[in-house]
Amino acid sequence: MPGHHRVRFADGPSTPSSTYSDSSFASSPGPYTPPALYAAPLPSKYYGASPSYYPVPLPQVDFHPVLVHAVGGIALSWDVTQPVESATMQTLSAQYPVTARVAADPATTPPVSTITVVCEHLPWTITVVPRQDAHWAAPYVTVGDVLHTLYRALRLAVTVAELGTVDVAHQRRIHDAYGARWPRAARPDAREAERAKGIKRVDFLGDARVFCGLSLVPEGIPAKGLPPGRYRARPLRHHRR
Repeated sequence: MPGHHRVRFADGPSTPSSTYSDSSFASSPGPYTPPALYAAPLPSKYYGASPSYYPVPLPQVDFHPVLVHAVGGIALSWDVTQPVESATMQTLSAQYPVTARVAADPATTPPVSTITVVCEHLPWTITVVPRQDAHWAAPYVTVGDVLHTLYRALRLAVTVAELGTVDVAHQRRIHDAYGARWPRAARPDAREAERAKGIKRVDFLGDARVFCGLSLVPEGIPAKGLPPGRYRARPLRHHRR
């Protein structure tokens, strides 16, 4: 089974869509309807556990329907400045919270043990690995792993040196995003806490803060050290004000 894949954030069309805990996802059931492989296979003890596991690299890895980027729309509505609990799965007729069953689903088919996310707006990569302390724990990366890792990684504080890695225009967008983000906290004490914490990695995204799914892009990203044949993702788009 393939083990290590790199993915990337990218902007999409301009339409919108807490802290980690084991009870983050809704428990009630609900329907849900985004490259040569760099393989780091799971330990051999997992190979026989399920017919969906493969001990050798495959030419194709598909993302879970909730994570996949689709030209006609997305199955998940989520502003990544907000906790994962705010994300909803969308169908033609209704919206549902992300269920515990979906959180436990493999993020990819076949399952992989590591996903590295690269974003053109961020000077860092985000590595997603299985969370063994989560209620959705599995020997592969799950939907819950992807969503919670993205949220936690984007909540990290930014140093002056890190802010200096981007150009002046990008720095202005970051400060604007920070200035727009902390007043959105619901309570006065929460607003003050967010203001005092300063700029976070999520502010590097500017207005491109809406999850837009993951997709396969085989040409690679040389500027990020991502050679052709690897994976990238398209999970963000601009939020409509």
